[in-house]
Amino acid sequence: MTIMQPRMSRRSILSTLAVGVPAMGVLGAINLVGANSAAAAYSGSDFLQTAATKNGCPYIWGDAGPSSFDCSGLVLWSLTQLGISFPRTSGEQYNSCYPIDLGQGLATPGAILWFPGHIGISCGDGGTSFEAQSEEVGVGYFTGTGWTAAGLVPGLDYSGAPGDGGSGGGGGGDGSLSVDGYWGSATTSKLQEVLGVSVDGTVASQAQSWKASNPGLASGWQWVPDSSANGCEVIRAVQQKVGAQADGLIGPNTIKAIQGHFGTVQDGCFSDQSSCVMAMQKALNNGSF
Repeated sequence: MTIMQPRMSRRSILSTLAVGVPAMGVLGAINLVGANSAAAAYSGSDFLQTAATKNGCPYIWGDAGPSSFDCSGLVLWSLTQLGISFPRTSGEQYNSCYPIDLGQGLATPGAILWFPGHIGISCGDGGTSFEAQSEEVGVGYFTGTGWTAAGLVPGLDYSGAPGDGGSGGGGGGDGSLSVDGYWGSATTSKLQEVLGVSVDGTVASQAQSWKASNPGLASGWQWVPDSSANGCEVIRAVQQKVGAQADGLIGPNTIKAIQGHFGTVQDGCFSDQSSCVMAMQKALNNGSF
């Protein structure tokens, strides 16, 4: 059971962790505290996916949405959509989080990434962030931003996140994917590269009704109401490869076709540590699909 305690300070969180739950570990302990009881159902991945709906928006200093943002404005807007009250500036936002190791933050979808004066959201693939970066490049997915610290947002559920066990394909030092069975932003980027389509690490406009039954789909998936789902280029390219209807939308028939293509069990869903996703990641590391 998740116990929510509104408006707890970072000091209160640290005290709770120090004296009350020493054996639970970081990701377990953080779920005992939070900023707003209405947010109990939302995960770090939900936070990331909410922010990702603003991919391509312009960066304007001082703006906090809904159509333009600065770095902390994007974080504030995204958490507000999930019912979480949060400070406005990047320094205050980081100080309101429970600090974790930077490597863990980079492997945890929805973790806060920070350096003095700038803030972003981890995609959980080991190196990609989603952020409002600058006036020149706007809002989107980036690598190599130079983060120095990471934290978890009180009020979000990080238990069972791919970053707690699988990295969504983020990677080896040689640029290869981790074969972890989670289809995240890094796996999508590699897939886009191999299939010769635009590379942005995003699987856009997918029907949210399939999200819950596919825990193997990690960061970089943009889930929208079914009636608004239009599909995307990379899924169409995959469908053409495996002989499925090329509508750009993931679903049981497309997943079965992908599973058949890689010779794994055709059950129409991508489970945690999916054997099909692992097979795909191995193929992508060899430059094929």
